[in-house]
Amino acid sequence: MKKPNSSKIFVGKFLKYRPSRWTFFRVSASVVGSLIVVAAIPFFSPQYSSDVYIQVPSSENAQATALLPVSLQMDDLSDRNSDQILADAAAVKSPVSPAADTSVLAVTVEKNTYSITEHNTDEGIPVELLDPSQFAADNTIVYINTSGVNVRSVPGAGGELAATLAYSNTATRVGIGSSWSKLQLADGSQGFVLTSFLSTEFIATPTPTPTPTPTPTPKPAVTEKSASGTFYAIGELNVRTGPGTDYPVTKTLSAGSAVEVAAKTSNGWYRTVKDTYVLVKLVTSTSPNSSSSSSPSSSSPAASVTPANPGSSDFVTYCQSFIGVKYVYTGSSTSGMDCSGFVSYVYSNYYGISLPHQSNSIAGQGTSVSAADIQVGDVVCYDYSGDGVVDHVSIYIGGGAIVHASSSHRQVVQGSLSTSSVTTIRRFL
Repeated sequence: MKKPNSSKIFVGKFLKYRPSRWTFFRVSASVVGSLIVVAAIPFFSPQYSSDVYIQVPSSENAQATALLPVSLQMDDLSDRNSDQILADAAAVKSPVSPAADTSVLAVTVEKNTYSITEHNTDEGIPVELLDPSQFAADNTIVYINTSGVNVRSVPGAGGELAATLAYSNTATRVGIGSSWSKLQLADGSQGFVLTSFLSTEFIATPTPTPTPTPTPTPKPAVTEKSASGTFYAIGELNVRTGPGTDYPVTKTLSAGSAVEVAAKTSNGWYRTVKDTYVLVKLVTSTSPNSSSSSSPSSSSPAASVTPANPGSSDFVTYCQSFIGVKYVYTGSSTSGMDCSGFVSYVYSNYYGISLPHQSNSIAGQGTSVSAADIQVGDVVCYDYSGDGVVDHVSIYIGGGAIVHASSSHRQVVQGSLSTSSVTTIRRFL
């Protein structure tokens, strides 16, 4: 028996069961819908966390600075906008579910987000967060609101000192950073100052407080009380026109000269009967010709004194051998000598050194030494009147002792060194 043709059977069945128009429309719609879904799948694909990018702004001439280090390898991101980033992210396919995609994206954003906060150095100075090229432009006149503000070459305490501005000084602010401002000074130079030291409000230049002129202390009035008697000059005595060393000298009296006194002033001077003045401490009431005195040292000198041989005695013994030689004004021998005559005689005969026979001239020679460095042989010079003129000299023999021709004792004596009226100490050795 012949097998039936299958194609004829199918055609027959199709003709027998031919679908309606409604059925054909539903099938066609299903096919078109499936094609649309398949075509839209790429637009809803989940993405990886690595598809999240952080846009890093950068200038065309990016450079590393001490304030904000910039990696030049990131320049390829600097010109990408958010639309480009989203488009790149959408181009990557990922099997991650939409729910998981949200959490992964949030974590990625959190891990790749960095916060820059203001902070200070250990010295409390604010750290600038912006590169000076990124300062906000400004053109404002500002005033310094504190004294002694340092202008730096960079916005930081470590910058080189460019200038110092005083309180109320003005400048033009040309840029504003996070904590520092860029200023242009009057001379055209520029530098950086902490913004907290600036004010846009007018600050007047303070008027300096005038220094009061001190009122000179008036000299106490000099009074006089009656006094009378005859006094004698202890050494060379300056006679002045008034009771003070600032008055002119009218003449100089030699030691032993008599002065007739009419009054005594409250500041230590005698007024003479000729209305001139002499210093009280430079005269004595004891006459040079007096043959007696209550003081043993003022007793009449021996008739003659023979000094020691300078070639066979030490210097101190030689000086002491003149004790008792009578005082004679302008004298310079063993029969009589004054203070400068004694010094010049000793130096000439013991050392062969010639010194002038005048106290003030001796004070101008030799080498000056301090009282702390004084040694045997130094000549001590005194200014009793306080007028800058040396009127007495002595020789230091050590141990705080001196030998000198004393007009008040009327002979060569040994005494203690007192520096109250010493004006200089001279060394000739």
